[in-house]
Amino acid sequence: MSILLFGLWILLSGGISFEICVIEAVVSAALYILACRTLGYSPARDLRALKKAGGGILYLLYLLKEMLWAGLVVMRLIYTKGRNMEPRLIWFRTDLMSESARAALSDAITLTAGTITVSQEGDLLCVHALDASLAEGLEHSEFERKLRKLEKDI
Repeated sequence: MSILLFGLWILLSGGISFEICVIEAVVSAALYILACRTLGYSPARDLRALKKAGGGILYLLYLLKEMLWAGLVVMRLIYTKGRNMEPRLIWFRTDLMSESARAALSDAITLTAGTITVSQEGDLLCVHALDASLAEGLEHSEFERKLRKLEKDI
């Protein structure tokens, strides 16, 4: 938390010099010590949260990669002459337990080009795919596997 405070302080200060860095480091450390004493923060808890955040960051990077790749696939589908698209509506159940993980899966599906989550009722999802090739692997996707791993870590 102290490092985050220090980084935020540098961003908000508008300039950087040795004196500013020293003052910011002292103030950030003092605020962190105060937070540990009054709010119950601990370095061990912060370290655990940082380890858990790593999985979330990796998931977001994977999502970004898949969004870019799906965009290229949809562009190829659109610009290929003589290709007839075969839209599909797929219903499937997810193994994810928490509502937030299911919502994240629905959002990830919607954010990738060519697919959109039409309905989500409990663990049942309905997804519209622009083409049958985009619908392949939706039921047991890498998104779901990564979210399941994040769910277990939390």
